[in-house]
Amino acid sequence: MEPVSSRPDPRAEYAADVLAPFVRAGVVGEFERHLVEAVLRQSPEAGPSALVALALAARAPRFGHVCVEPAGVRTQVTAAIDPTDGLLTSLPWPDPVEWGRELEESAIVAPPARALDQPLRPLVWDGTRIYLQRHWYDETVVADDLIRRAAGTGTDVDRGTSLETTLDRLFGTRTADPDLQREAVGRALVHRVAIIAGGPGTGKTYALVRLLAAAHLVARAEDRGLVAALAAPTGKAAARMGEAVRAQLGELVGSGAVDDSLAATLGATDPTTVHRLLGRGDRAHFRHGRSNPLPHDLVIVDETSMVSLSLMARLLEAVRPEARLVLVGDPHQLTSIEAGTIMADVVGPVGDTASGGTPDAGDTHGGRPRPLAGRVTQLRRMRRFTEDSAIATLADAVRTGDADGAVAVLSGGLPDARWVRTEDPGGEGSSGALMELRGEVVAVAIEVAEAAVAGAVDAALDAAGRIKVLAAVRRGPYGVDDWGNRIEEAVAAAVPLARGTGRWRLGMPVIVTGNDQVNRVFNGDTGVVVAHEGGVRVALATGEGARLMTPARLGEWEPWWAMTIHKSQGSEFPHAVVSLPASGSPVLTRELLYTAVTRAVARVTVVGDEDTVRAAIARPAARASGLRDRLWPSSP
Repeated sequence: MEPVSSRPDPRAEYAADVLAPFVRAGVVGEFERHLVEAVLRQSPEAGPSALVALALAARAPRFGHVCVEPAGVRTQVTAAIDPTDGLLTSLPWPDPVEWGRELEESAIVAPPARALDQPLRPLVWDGTRIYLQRHWYDETVVADDLIRRAAGTGTDVDRGTSLETTLDRLFGTRTADPDLQREAVGRALVHRVAIIAGGPGTGKTYALVRLLAAAHLVARAEDRGLVAALAAPTGKAAARMGEAVRAQLGELVGSGAVDDSLAATLGATDPTTVHRLLGRGDRAHFRHGRSNPLPHDLVIVDETSMVSLSLMARLLEAVRPEARLVLVGDPHQLTSIEAGTIMADVVGPVGDTASGGTPDAGDTHGGRPRPLAGRVTQLRRMRRFTEDSAIATLADAVRTGDADGAVAVLSGGLPDARWVRTEDPGGEGSSGALMELRGEVVAVAIEVAEAAVAGAVDAALDAAGRIKVLAAVRRGPYGVDDWGNRIEEAVAAAVPLARGTGRWRLGMPVIVTGNDQVNRVFNGDTGVVVAHEGGVRVALATGEGARLMTPARLGEWEPWWAMTIHKSQGSEFPHAVVSLPASGSPVLTRELLYTAVTRAVARVTVVGDEDTVRAAIARPAARASGLRDRLWPSSP
């Protein structure tokens, strides 16, 4: 008799048959197939439409989606995959209406009202979207918590004379022109939840520091204590947050807005990562949550666009209901590498307005309340750039989807916005523009190496951040590796002492790729390998000068000749070189190009053909999420 273990599993064969077209097209992989098989063992009556829904819902988070929307599933799937051999267009998609009916009757799908019943079902169908149960739960936690905070009454501060006096102290006497930074701080002090949104250089950090000072001033006036927390999604972002606070303390003290005692308190508020704020618990949970909330009265989160849905859910569970929460960030930047579009969802239609500032699209829409109305301030005025800045004009065109406007700026021959077209005849550019650009990048890299060999630490660090290649992809033409190899070879030829066969070569810029709490090194920290007192050190750039470390203490790192646009988020460079792949690449999105362009302070150079630029601008990330509709019902 044939051993039982060798017999084909009919459930596995059934799952393979149902998913076969989607596997061949590259839509789902081994993980999704095995998950479907596992669910079939528990629920063998599950029909093919529900199994396809399960596979797609499990796949969705890999591409940043929280859920699957049957009405737009074709677009959602094909946006992340290069079409090949027509397989995508021939997939047997279920009819959305019939799909919904079958989901309502499936044994592996729960409606929202029963989604928490035991035993849990793997899918939740709300009539519009299909969720894995845990993503539905996280979205529900975030939406319900923000709605409760927005509806809460009995704030610590009344919008009266005392608050206005405090704001006058920090911002000056109110004028006829609206001061949106002042408005943002006032809202954050009055409401239990507030959102401060804005692009690079619009003054988010300026408002954040004055919010922290104002909260302490109000608490002092009312003779009560205040425990505040500053947090960011990454160690590098938290470090920059701390540098910004310290950098502005001198101005606040000099203007008389805060005294030395308060300045010391503000300076002692050490920003941390959201993970570290929540604390290390067991393998599955943080230390702080609903049963053990954070002790803080005020929690400010910077770079919120990089926070995933799951992490935001855990944070909201841990922040006390009576505490104030302030979310700061740019809704148009790249989102978290995990599932979710938190900042864009909470800002909602306020971020869509052209005039910016305080419009909230009304407290209700179609009779349905909009809980975050009056709690979002969108900062629009770019203070980093002059009014005639081509960088600002280009960024605005990209953000609003104006491809013609972006092409016009890049074609204008302006000194601060240059375009190196890769479609020029001859491959390297008929005018030699690409060769000229590479020469400029290499010249600075050689300067870094020469300074590093000479032990001139500050000069090496300054040059390393002067011009930086930001590539959309890691491999292939115009990718990080392509640029890095070219630069490294040129430096080795020009600076013999920078050559070497070991890992640590003098003059090599490095970027940290992991967090190390023991050595206080965080993902995104940058530095240069330098000669120092007869040995080799890694000089890391900090807001308080160079920090020298022995190479052995640096754990996870990689060369920093060039970097991905994703890793550049939160950084800024005098000259940013934005290197784009071919227009067919699925990584090209409006948010990617916007993030890259806005890393530039004085100059931006875009490397790519016109089709590539237009393709990126025409493709918003459009991650599937139900959070915006929960917070801003019927919003566009």
